[in-house]
Amino acid sequence: MTVTAREDHVCEVYGDVEIFADATAYFDRQTAESNPEFWSRCGGRPDFRGKRVLEVGCGHGALSVDIAGDGAEVLGVDLNRWRVKFANDLVLSRHPELTSRVRFSATDVQDLSTDEPFDYIISKDTFEHVDDLEALLQAVYRLLKPGGVLIAGSTPLYWSPKGDHGRTGLRVPGLHAVLPTSIVMRAASRHKGYTVRTVSDIGMNGYTPEQYRRMFDSTGFEQLEIRYNQGRRAARILGTFRFISFLEKYVITGFYLKFRRPGGERLEQR
Repeated sequence: MTVTAREDHVCEVYGDVEIFADATAYFDRQTAESNPEFWSRCGGRPDFRGKRVLEVGCGHGALSVDIAGDGAEVLGVDLNRWRVKFANDLVLSRHPELTSRVRFSATDVQDLSTDEPFDYIISKDTFEHVDDLEALLQAVYRLLKPGGVLIAGSTPLYWSPKGDHGRTGLRVPGLHAVLPTSIVMRAASRHKGYTVRTVSDIGMNGYTPEQYRRMFDSTGFEQLEIRYNQGRRAARILGTFRFISFLEKYVITGFYLKFRRPGGERLEQR
């Protein structure tokens, strides 16, 4: 991951500069718009009261703060130390009543202790950025209590029309998915201002839907639900073509899943 902290209020991520004021506005948009949309796409919001929750890829912390407000004990982890500092500072300044219930750490999920397992593990718009997703899923499985639930959503996936997240500099949606990889990497290098050799260099993993499914099937989770192409009408229309095998990787824009670790009691939804 290319992350450079220039000072407390400025950070560079994959060639893009983030500043504190923009991050604060982003946090507010996540709280007001993105978080409700996430729960809608996942099929509903659990009852988090009294539960231990881990958010993987917490970013600026908006979803973790939201969950803590429901009465959960929340740990948000992210590899971006600047964003973690921003999240901790924001809780202190804006939500001091939550300081005993939510904290953020710049920690790799695989380094977390299993001594105090979680009831829920949540991940929003993170899986498409993880190079070794299978290892992450194995860590998530270990960190859940028996009966605990993973809720994750990831969009847009790399091969879908906007799956390059604007990081290749190609302005036509989907062009990155059909051009030769060498041309796409050269375009991304020009756009970012540093040498891009693989999609990993711009923070994407490039997995196809089939690769995701194989990893999901290998984890040992009970797969409660996987929803594809939730949200906007255009994504839903594209999703109708996902059963045509040679089109699948181009038309599946994202997924929203609920997986359960076998054993234990079932957790109730609202």
